Amino acid sequence: MYLASALLFLTSAFSSFVAALPSQLPLDAKLGHRVEDSKVNVSLYVMSRCRDARLCEDLFEDVFKTDDILQKVNLNMNYIGSINKAEPLGVSCKHGPLECLGNAHQLCAYHHLPLDQFWAFVQCQNFPSSYPKDIGDPSFDRQCIETIGEQWWESGVGECIEGKLQHNDTASSSFNGDGDREEESVGLGKEGRRLLRKNIRHTEGSGVTKSCTIEIESTLVSAGKRTCEVDAGVWRGCDDGHTAADLARVIEAEWQNLKSKENAEHAFRH
Repeated sequence: MYLASALLFLTSAFSSFVAALPSQLPLDAKLGHRVEDSKVNVSLYVMSRCRDARLCEDLFEDVFKTDDILQKVNLNMNYIGSINKAEPLGVSCKHGPLECLGNAHQLCAYHHLPLDQFWAFVQCQNFPSSYPKDIGDPSFDRQCIETIGEQWWESGVGECIEGKLQHNDTASSSFNGDGDREEESVGLGKEGRRLLRKNIRHTEGSGVTKSCTIEIESTLVSAGKRTCEVDAGVWRGCDDGHTAADLARVIEAEWQNLKSKENAEHAFRH
């Protein structure tokens, strides 16, 4: 009952949030993300059941509400864990198997939804006071997908999370041997498993282990990136500040520099 009431409230709250986000931008056909030339690469390293990740993501909700920041960002979501072939999903996560599922579920939404809708989905997952109790539960995912105005199966998120067997409702309609048996045994669709393993492998390669870590690719500082992290509620290494206004200011400055370089290159070619 509480969850239903919370999601009903969130539907109203999200209507104004999503309305404030930029629209009518071209779509990336592969990821469904809105794209344009000269975006600032912003990477978040998180865990779906981590309270520091929730703090970080709540901060970015305010960042994305600032002017036209969302359309100037190429957001990369990186989930922290480790490859472990002994585990059913092929990965291990700090907060247990449910976090691995939660990571995969969010990656499915990231892969199939436009950026503004993906972010609304994440905020819906972070909203309840019972967080992170429901993270990793497909029924909660579906409630959030519907809360933000998307369709579970039509969007592709449902099949990514639950697999083809659940989508077609009967095993006889699409049974495909061991692949479908694995969907039933691990509770995650084939695409979701692939996205999870690929993402965890990439994160391991980056060397980042702290959730939440923010990296903003930079053409203005010698290090080539600006880094900030929050651990146990304490912000560290944030030379440019860690408020929404600070991050929006940095992203805007980086975007302006990218545009300036792009315009100079265009002028040189012509």
